Amino acid sequence: MDYRYKNFLFRNLDNKSILYKDGYIRFMGNSWSGILQFIDESDNAYEVKEMFKAQLETREQLKFKQQRDMSK
Repeated sequence: MDYRYKNFLFRNLDNKSILYKDGYIRFMGNSWSGILQFIDESDNAYEVKEMFKAQLETREQLKFKQQRDMSK
């Protein structure tokens, strides 16, 4: 699936991803790291965060659960 924001193109290909800026590859690797790189490269743009809202919320829930489990 392709995601576009300004001069960025993010290609999510199963568990792999490629981030392009101005037609040049900025990142190639696993999808989660690609999402984080996309957010970072776009200066934390609200629109980019909204594209991946479900994934970000899932990660936060998992992180919170791990922290809670470690404190027991």
